[in-house]
Amino acid sequence: MSSWVARLALVVLGLAVASETTTGQGTVPGQAAGAAGGALQASHPAVKARLDQIAAGSAMWRQAVDAVGRLGRRILVLTPDQVRVAQAPGGPAETFDPTLLAEAVPLPLDGLRVDEVVVVINLPLIADVHARLGSLPGEHDADLDRILVHEVYGHALPILLAGSLAGRCADPAPGQRASEACAIQRENDVRSELRLGRRVDAGLGGLSLARANIRW
Repeated sequence: MSSWVARLALVVLGLAVASETTTGQGTVPGQAAGAAGGALQASHPAVKARLDQIAAGSAMWRQAVDAVGRLGRRILVLTPDQVRVAQAPGGPAETFDPTLLAEAVPLPLDGLRVDEVVVVINLPLIADVHARLGSLPGEHDADLDRILVHEVYGHALPILLAGSLAGRCADPAPGQRASEACAIQRENDVRSELRLGRRVDAGLGGLSLARANIRW
């Protein structure tokens, strides 16, 4: 679910979790990493609620987030309306791809060094698919939890714990078994604690919304 390698720049717009509303490229101006809300920040109430539930149920998640906080780094969990994507520094910014469920985007400071990662969660798309399916609220929430675990624990946290792009934890390579991929191994560790089932494929098969006959 992550394709951050293709994203060369990301603009954060009007971030409500910062101490003041700001607009800028890369990190939020005037905000020290990990400040004004801790190592894991989100402004959407639905996302906040799910992050709280994940933290309550997973010791591994809490330990990793705490470790990132002690290092002065942070993850910003945003929704598509809060970001614009630029394909090149200084280039025109476009809206977030409405067909992507989620994406983790590290914001390098100088070369490989990374103190912040932005995770974009496409709540409108997730809600739309579940509405078409007539899903129960619990099915929607469980899918949101699975997506958050993959992007935050599978992708964002390893980079921030390493402090550089060298910490990248990849999705399955072509021909690789999903269970052997770093990001999915990490995801399954937390899924086990949360009783969210085990992910065994590289696609959307582990999500309830995969029942929809929708092209992404």
